[in-house]
Amino acid sequence: MIPSRLFVSTPRRRVTTVVLALLPLMAVAAFSGSRTVQTAPAPRSGVANISGTWTGTSGWEQHGVHAISSVRLSIDQDDRTVTGTLAFTSPAYQGWGGTISGSLAGTAPDTQFVGTIDLHAPASAGGGECRGTAVFAGRSDAISLRWDTSRVTIGPDRHGAGASACRGALRSVVLITGRE
Repeated sequence: MIPSRLFVSTPRRRVTTVVLALLPLMAVAAFSGSRTVQTAPAPRSGVANISGTWTGTSGWEQHGVHAISSVRLSIDQDDRTVTGTLAFTSPAYQGWGGTISGSLAGTAPDTQFVGTIDLHAPASAGGGECRGTAVFAGRSDAISLRWDTSRVTIGPDRHGAGASACRGALRSVVLITGRE
């Protein structure tokens, strides 16, 4: 029998686990395809151009269990203003998605994103949809994005999902993507 204390994660172990789990995926994304990434010129304000399609992973912790999903972001940019969509592409998170709105600060290559991601996910039972909104922030450059939030709560919407059918609080949520 394995002692249950071996499954208890300290915050440092959680972060290390997520980073180590995501590292091989980012290495594959960084070294696959052509050696040069084609990007449009930087916007007039000097922030990085992050418009386009991005793929990578999202990770989070809930009740001591770590989860990881593949994600795809589609981003539109008007100088410092960013809008877009987020889709979770792993089979276990089919139907999960969201909308992105925010702004960029700084100048390329040290550009920072701050904005909201409105998440939606199908309820696990009883129909309806679960939703949550969180402020995400992080580094954004021409070839990679790393945005995170400390917590987002996925709860029932007004159309029938019960609280027990939704995910509840997700902690240490991170999105790490590379330009497609």
